[in-house]
Amino acid sequence: MDAVQLLFQLPVVPVEPRTLYIAKTDVPFIADSFDEHGKSTLISNTFLKDLQEFSLNEKDSINEETIELLEPYLTLKAPNGKEIYSAQVAKNANNALEGLCIWAAAMSDYHKQSKIVKPKLRLLELKSVALKEAEGKLEAAQAELAEVEALKQALRKKFDIQMEEKQALLERAQKTRKKMDQANRLINSLQDNKIRWIENNNQFTTLKQRLVGDVAKACAFVSYCGPFNADYR
Repeated sequence: MDAVQLLFQLPVVPVEPRTLYIAKTDVPFIADSFDEHGKSTLISNTFLKDLQEFSLNEKDSINEETIELLEPYLTLKAPNGKEIYSAQVAKNANNALEGLCIWAAAMSDYHKQSKIVKPKLRLLELKSVALKEAEGKLEAAQAELAEVEALKQALRKKFDIQMEEKQALLERAQKTRKKMDQANRLINSLQDNKIRWIENNNQFTTLKQRLVGDVAKACAFVSYCGPFNADYR
């Protein structure tokens, strides 16, 4: 009950040497506070509720000073080396005290372990926050990536259309170039006849100028060679 008093930060008697008779053994220790303080705590109507409340909500309030004060009780041994603070010794006195013995030791162990675990939990909390922020950034980056991918697809589609148009223009240009080459070959092949065509054109012009006289002359000759005499001619 002294351990319970210390955990609850309730009063205990002043420290003074005392030989206690525990587990049929005289144990040199300090005076206990059961008669003066522990008994009133134990018989309190809210004792069980206080234990539960402490275990649930107040165990993190245990400090190093309380653990230091508990240590002599938790490590108490008889002169022959027999462990005094144990669940079995408490059970021999009362079954309920076994649970209190285990509970007080558990609170001490919790504080000791929490000094190791709490920094890790704090680090875990910080890492969880960092992870959440990173996941948020990742989600934003993925959304941006999706937009970029959509833009990329649109540009790719536009690029494909432009390439099809380019290919069509290249094919048209190739056909036009082919026709132009054929025309050039035709022109070049006709170039050799240019002089002859000019001479023929000039001759044709002269021929047209003489055509009327030639026809008249031909008619006179045919008439002269015909079956008519001079009077008819």
